[in-house]
Amino acid sequence: MGKAARILGILLLALAVLLGVYAGVGYLGWQSGQQMRSEQAAREQIGEVARQVQFARSDIDLGNYALALRRLEWVDEQDPENVTAQELRLIAEAALSGPDEANPLPLPAPTEGVGPTPAATPDTEPSRRLRQLEQLANDQEWAEAVAGLVAFQQTYPNVARRETDVLLFDVYTSYGVALLYTDQAELGLYYLRQAEELGDLPLEVSDQRQWARLYLSAISFFDVNWDVSIFYLRDLCLAAPFFHDACALLQEALVTYADQYATQLEWCPAETLYAEAYRINNGQEIARKLGAARTGCASATPPITGTIPITGALPISGTLPAPPDVIEGP
Repeated sequence: MGKAARILGILLLALAVLLGVYAGVGYLGWQSGQQMRSEQAAREQIGEVARQVQFARSDIDLGNYALALRRLEWVDEQDPENVTAQELRLIAEAALSGPDEANPLPLPAPTEGVGPTPAATPDTEPSRRLRQLEQLANDQEWAEAVAGLVAFQQTYPNVARRETDVLLFDVYTSYGVALLYTDQAELGLYYLRQAEELGDLPLEVSDQRQWARLYLSAISFFDVNWDVSIFYLRDLCLAAPFFHDACALLQEALVTYADQYATQLEWCPAETLYAEAYRINNGQEIARKLGAARTGCASATPPITGTIPITGALPISGTLPAPPDVIEGP
């Protein structure tokens, strides 16, 4: 009996040693995986910063200084020591503080059906009113300028029509773009539609309008249909991470969706979502959740299945991409 007890003790001791070895190896593997994922996230972040700096340089070359500054503000948040971004920011700020000619907008086509319009003479009431409206536009008092210009054209339909059309196009465009970055993005889209009736929008304005459409589509499905909301946010984070802090919003959606799976012990789809969120920002809390989901998925027998999130980002185009299982709207 004593001999059997000794053998059993030896076996238990050996088993404990083996379990300790396996646990140590497993921990080292987990730690190595965390380090690799952290390095991958850092590389992706560096690549995105470099891409936005290059885009900002192109914007400056094209005279799109306001858009360049929006990109560079985001870069400054991610990489405050980026010397190239700081130099480009100084260039863009200097250009915007200079004469209006530094950032020209294309002139809209003349309005059809309107004949030659007499120029307002300096001593007329229309001329004085027009100078006031120009000053409002220069001061970026967009709402007052829009209302005043519309009223001016209604009161003096044949006075300086070409000049007021150009000014109204400028004001509609500037006001619309400014609103896209606020909680009144839908109103911004409205003013851009008004501008488009007077002339063709610049390419950088069309891009920002498309970002706003993606953002509004994502928000409309946020906390309602996570698959669809994440679908739009992926495109927006890829094209314009600085627009309404798109990447942070995408990470929030991914983690919230993954938490729902984790609550139901559906670890495998949760792991996929947590891993994507971790690549955006490798915080400790997300790392902890990712580790738990990976352990749960690996130990699931049979493997737990669930709805796999949409993968791959479609390029920005003139119309919003239609997510799976959702009928395209107007």
